[in-house]
Formats: sequence, C-alpha cells, structure tokens
Amino acid sequence: MLASQPPAHLFVDTSGSCEGLFALLGRALEYGAKSLLVLAADANNFTPVQLDARLQALPIPVFGGIFPEIIADGQHLKRGSLVCALPIVAQVHHIDALSDPTVDYFTDAETLKARTPPGATLVTLVDGLSKRIAALLENLYEVFGDRYRYIGGGAGSLSFTQKPCLISNQGLRVDCAQITALSVPISLGIDHGWHKFAGPFFVTGAYDNTITALDYKPAFEVYRAVVEADSGKQFGTDNFFDLAKAYPFGLERLAGDVVVRDPLFHDGNKLVCVGEVPPNHIVYILKGEADSLLEASRRCAQRTQTDAPPLIGLLFDCISRTLFLEARFIEEVNNIHQALPSGLPLVGGLSLGEIADAGNTCLEFFNKTAVLGILSSEEQGT
Repeated sequence: MLASQPPAHLFVDTSGSCEGLFALLGRALEYGAKSLLVLAADANNFTPVQLDARLQALPIPVFGGIFPEIIADGQHLKRGSLVCALPIVAQVHHIDALSDPTVDYFTDAETLKARTPPGATLVTLVDGLSKRIAALLENLYEVFGDRYRYIGGGAGSLSFTQKPCLISNQGLRVDCAQITALSVPISLGIDHGWHKFAGPFFVTGAYDNTITALDYKPAFEVYRAVVEADSGKQFGTDNFFDLAKAYPFGLERLAGDVVVRDPLFHDGNKLVCVGEVPPNHIVYILKGEADSLLEASRRCAQRTQTDAPPLIGLLFDCISRTLFLEARFIEEVNNIHQALPSGLPLVGGLSLGEIADAGNTCLEFFNKTAVLGILSSEEQGT
C-alpha cells in the first residue's frame, strides 16, 4: 500500500544565529512536520552548549548535520541554517565510536536492521573526520544489502578539527554515524568528472585514512613530484590543499571506474585523506577541468529523473568541488536545481565525502563527487 504525501516544506535562515535556527524549528513544528531534517553551515560556530537543550526538547525526530557549507533551495550558503519539514516519520539511529579500531560495526548494523522497515531509504550521515568510515559502510551494506537505498555524506569542518557535527534529538554528536530510515523510495544520480592523469601506483603502505608509501617510496614524495611537475607550483608550509584540490587520488575498482579520495594534508611524508585508503590497492592521481566537472553535474541530475511524485531533492556535493570550481560552482548548483521538477525543494550539504550505492555492489564513500537523490512522496506501507 502506498500513501502519497505532500512535498517537504523548507524554512531557511541566512543569519547563522542560534535564534534564527530556533525560529525555523518553531515554524516547522507549527507547520505540522512529522520529522525534521536540519542542515547548518560550519561558519555558524554552533556548539552543544548552544543547541543541545533545544534539540532534546523537540517532540518529533530530527536528523542532519553541520557542513562546511549548505544548499538551501538552490542557494549556496556559507553561513546559515535550513529546516526541512517532512510529512513522514523518520527513524533515527546512531552508531558510535567511528574511529575506534576495536569496535565491531557488524553487530551494531544487525541490531539496527531489526528495527528498520524493509526497503527503506537510509540517509547515512557520518562525522567526515572519523577514521573508520569505510569499515562502517562495509558492515552496513553487508547486513542491509541492495534491498535498501542509501544517500548521505560526511559532516564536519574545513578546519579539519573534529568537533560535534551531527544533529539529533540527543543534541550535537561527534565521531559517529547517523542512519535515518525513511519509508519512501529514492532515485539516485552519482558522477564526478575526474579522469586518470598519473599512475597506476601501488599502495605499499597505508592505515585508516593515511597513505604512507606508494611503490615502496614515501607517499608525499611521489605525490609532490607529480603535482609540482604538472602545476608548475611548489608545496609550501600552508598551501597543500590549494594545490591538492586539483589532484585527487582515484581508487581502482573492478569495473574500471575510480572512486575519488581527497588528500587533506601531509604529515611529513604521509598523506592524510578523507576516508580510508586500503593497502595493497591500485591508485591513480586524477585531474579534472571545470567543464568536465560541470558536465558531470548535468549527468548526475539527468539520472535522477523519475515518474514518482517527488518529496524533496537531496544533494551531497563535495566541498572540494566548490573550492575547485570557485565562481563557477553556482553553475553546478543551477545544473542540478533546474533539472528538478518545478517547485521541488533542493537541499544539501557541501560535504567531507559522499555516500551512496553506486550499483548494487557495495556502499561507497566518495570524495569530490556529486550525489543527488530525489525522494518520492509515496510512502511505502506494509
């Protein structure tokens, strides 16, 4: 049995203040929301002391996160908040200790599945600076498999300082995953526009999200030689990300495509990335141009076309695409927004990594990628 729901309703504050967010929450409750999606920009500088009491007092489920920047109905906001009033009840769960090497996420995932409606869409948000995101996603997919659909991304700050960034009924949370089950289907589009430039390289040393050696040589030395030769620029004491944003890594997959990994900074000769890089794996250094990335955003939007009545457009677009495209990033947002059904809200986070099932084979943690989902307004019944 399918019950059609009205589209989600969006409330936006551009001040970035706590009072502005609280006003949005009040308006969404008055509107009659059954659950709330809340996204906020890191520049708001929200803290648990400021928000926890108000979040804990909410009478309905709330989920979401703090991202470097957010998308609010096609607006690109570096400061501000949005609250999306959803006409369906969300089931929000958390898996903690996302950097702890001793934790078995498989058991947590099994417990979660027992409480999750069959075939639900799982909005999967993580602390983007946690060290075991890939391990969590592997266990999550091992338990849930391809009968569920997935979309999400990494919350956090471009300061690369880990701090509370996931929004819940318990308050702001850190170093965890938030899995929100919505009993509606979703249509997904995924694309990035990067291509192989140098390599292949063999990862001869790596742990968690850190590469220590490529082809038995110190990782940063190998990476620096390629990037400096092509860019004509040199790495200094404070310009690593400015250069690295144009030269991500690509993890080779069996189908011949690549999953992008963003190098964040170097620690001596070690390279620290967003998301794990497994040892004994083939990687490439990638390169892209603005036009190839923008064309990828158009393909991403085209792949989400569906005849089902839409509820909301949900976008997780890597923050480093913003930094790479600079003034042209608004073209990427417009490519996606204009392809959606007229009047459909588009909301999202400019994220530290993106989450989706790229083809019913595994649950990936992407970097430098656009992941767009159109949630249907037809709620699945039992």
